[in-house]
Amino acid sequence: MTAIVAGADGGGTRTRVALASVEGRLLGIGEAGSGNYHDVGSAGFAANLNLALERARVAAGCAAQPLAAIFLGLGSIVTPEDKAAIRAVVEVAPWAPRDRIGVDHDLRIAHQGCLGGREGIVIIAGTGSSCYGRDAEGRCWKSGGWGPTLDDVGSGHWLGLQAMIAATREFDGRGPATKLTPAVLAGLSLESPLHLLARVELDGMTRSEIAELARLVVAEAEQGDAVARGIIDAGVAELAELAATVSHRLAFDDVLLRIPVAATGGLVDAGEAFLGPLRAALAARLPKAELVAGQAPPVLGAVLLAIEMLAPTCDPQALLARLQSPPAVETRRPAPAPSGPRPSLSE
Repeated sequence: MTAIVAGADGGGTRTRVALASVEGRLLGIGEAGSGNYHDVGSAGFAANLNLALERARVAAGCAAQPLAAIFLGLGSIVTPEDKAAIRAVVEVAPWAPRDRIGVDHDLRIAHQGCLGGREGIVIIAGTGSSCYGRDAEGRCWKSGGWGPTLDDVGSGHWLGLQAMIAATREFDGRGPATKLTPAVLAGLSLESPLHLLARVELDGMTRSEIAELARLVVAEAEQGDAVARGIIDAGVAELAELAATVSHRLAFDDVLLRIPVAATGGLVDAGEAFLGPLRAALAARLPKAELVAGQAPPVLGAVLLAIEMLAPTCDPQALLARLQSPPAVETRRPAPAPSGPRPSLSE
């Protein structure tokens, strides 16, 4: 029987699990609800992980069998206590042998997927923002990722917040005229900037709702709005600062002729309206940086890390090539997250 490994990518919205042979043949991918155990609790997380795994098995057309290894990259992993809590869930199931269970933050699997095991830096620019680098010796450094109150500079949430601030400043007469004002009001179904305060403070806009406004910033920047362009320029300058900090900590400037920097996340999907300014910001702050396209999604990065637990000397680039040229597999859509205890922890 062929040994099967699993890679899991868990965020606030969904959990993705990919199954593959240890030789690197992708077998199937399944999805379920939230992979953030702070949001859905340990029981809810376990249920979603199990559901995504079962859907991956169905997509692969393979019977249930013990996994040879599993690696989980989760957005809710911040502290050693977080890692221990997730390991406890997986060990109790059990999904794989205890010494073949890997748990880390989602930046690790994003780096592995984007750069395929090569040294370099990955920038996450989605609802939140963060940056992670890893060198050839396995030394790593993380910068950013402190959440919307303390950080998340250059993220979708940050751009959306700046759009609302720009609207209030124009209304006051403290800021320049901008097409962001009518765009934000229309996007939130508000009649006047006077209603913004209640929408944000009293109604309680979620982090994701604020991040949705980032698309308005990108759209207006593409149409030439100076304020929107200024917001994007300020945001990518902060992201470039994250990358420069990671590069300095890992001494990339001293040892590399070029520093591969991959970007992933929802803002990257906006294309050149975002990537162009990011490329320019990196050139100004980290001249050796080269913005490269990510090779594979984070869930395949998790698969690579699972395989490496079994075959430490494997060739990540060769495995990634095989993982991305499989027969067509069916991907299941997310299901509603099972209810479970909700610890009083922020995401």
